[in-house]
Amino acid sequence: MWNAGPAQLVVDGFRSPGKAKMDAYQYFYDAHGKQVGYTPTGTMEWDPRPGHVHWHFTDFASYRLLKADKKEAVRSGKEAFCLANTDAVDYTVKNANWHPYNTDLSTACGQENSISVREVLDVGSGDTYTQDLPGQSFDITDVPNGTYYIQVLANPAKRLKETNLDNNSALRKVVLGGTPATAPSPSPPTTS
Repeated sequence: MWNAGPAQLVVDGFRSPGKAKMDAYQYFYDAHGKQVGYTPTGTMEWDPRPGHVHWHFTDFASYRLLKADKKEAVRSGKEAFCLANTDAVDYTVKNANWHPYNTDLSTACGQENSISVREVLDVGSGDTYTQDLPGQSFDITDVPNGTYYIQVLANPAKRLKETNLDNNSALRKVVLGGTPATAPSPSPPTTS
């Protein structure tokens, strides 16, 4: 995911005492950086898994494995993200921030006991999760060999306010092939 502008994406989460999730709000600013509005935009949840251990904004994106005809075969459980400027994607777009803050997931997305979190995705920057982090895989155990597409769909529930919803889907072609692995046979019991 990346922010093509024209303004930074700012999502704040606030948690009431005793609640497990935070209520999330999207904030809007004018050209001078003055806040001019906000809207409720969903929730944030704590992700305790190794490689995460921070607050995630829910329904930020979804991952689907599509068949060659673009019909869904499998959906990943990954839909929540810590928004952070992990990558410079295109600093030539209007209003790009060449020196973004919160570029480190371990500091940008709060601690388990946080009662509020601000997650920001600056213009020109992207938020990339590496493939080795938990929760981003597809279970392809029962998926036959063939040509597929991985679809990443930003803002799938359309909770975030955007100037353009037409650029929220990206496809990557993949080919599954080979033979399924078989579990090793159990060893016979030994006697003495």
